[in-house]
Amino acid sequence: AALRSGDRVGLASFTDRVEHFLQPRKSRGHGWAVIRAAFEHHPASHGTDLGAALGFATKVLRRRAVVVILSDFLSPRPWSDALGALARRHRVHALLIHDPHEEALPAVGLVSLRDAETGRETLVNTGNSSVREDYAKAAVQRAAERDMTLRRTRVDSIRVRTDRTYVDELY
Repeated sequence: AALRSGDRVGLASFTDRVEHFLQPRKSRGHGWAVIRAAFEHHPASHGTDLGAALGFATKVLRRRAVVVILSDFLSPRPWSDALGALARRHRVHALLIHDPHEEALPAVGLVSLRDAETGRETLVNTGNSSVREDYAKAAVQRAAERDMTLRRTRVDSIRVRTDRTYVDELY
């Protein structure tokens, strides 16, 4: 759609650093290169630094742009200041990737959970109601802080759930 309307399209893929960057361009071939790069990206790291990626975008985007951030916004490092700086210069939209399993734990007994950032494993007793309640409260607090930051920086957002088709959310 962006290419049809004569807009430039680019891509920055990141983990704890920007791993791949395609400068925004207008050509149809470049549009396909962006799509291909998005699907073929194999991250070199398991960490996440959303703030570094947003800071990178602020530095490299010289012209005003529409920036779409596709993320779960679960970064262990601060990102709100970088988002604010990006949003002051550009029109920013957030596609919030949301996995319902990050809201509530099922009561299934002992479960081994692995931190995607560090690889550290922890044994959790999901049969304990206070463990499930604490987990749910932490998820609500994270979402509230994220949503407050998005509102404060005037970033529009759409929540896309992993257990449903994205088509209904986007249209």
